[in-house]
Amino acid sequence: MPRPPKPGGAVFEPRSLATNRKKFGNSSSRLTSTNVESPQQAAAEVQHAIANRIREYLLDQNADLKSYCARATLPTGLNYERFQRINRGETMITLTDLMYWANVIPGLVTFIGATMDTITSDAHFEPSDGAVIRQVP
Repeated sequence: MPRPPKPGGAVFEPRSLATNRKKFGNSSSRLTSTNVESPQQAAAEVQHAIANRIREYLLDQNADLKSYCARATLPTGLNYERFQRINRGETMITLTDLMYWANVIPGLVTFIGATMDTITSDAHFEPSDGAVIRQVP
């Protein structure tokens, strides 16, 4: 069992931001019906969508995560237990995980980009220090 993340910083449990924690990675609908009010909530929504996409891909292959991992040659550090925690929203997904799945699932990169566009267009948060990033003309 992994240690729980320390409070603060950028590490959090994505499913903790869901209205129903069991929904994480098991539904194509959003985790909450409220506006996205923090970068953490936006990240949780993106991870939820990716986890659901992975689950659907594996179902299309007549597999589940456990059987897939048993037959696949996984890179060092990636394993069934880690993928299971990510897909349940217990652990944050990393770029390494994304690069692995992007190489396995056709169209995943495009899906992630579209999901991020949708979620950020619904986001209503600003930096807590009041900083504003402006585009240079």
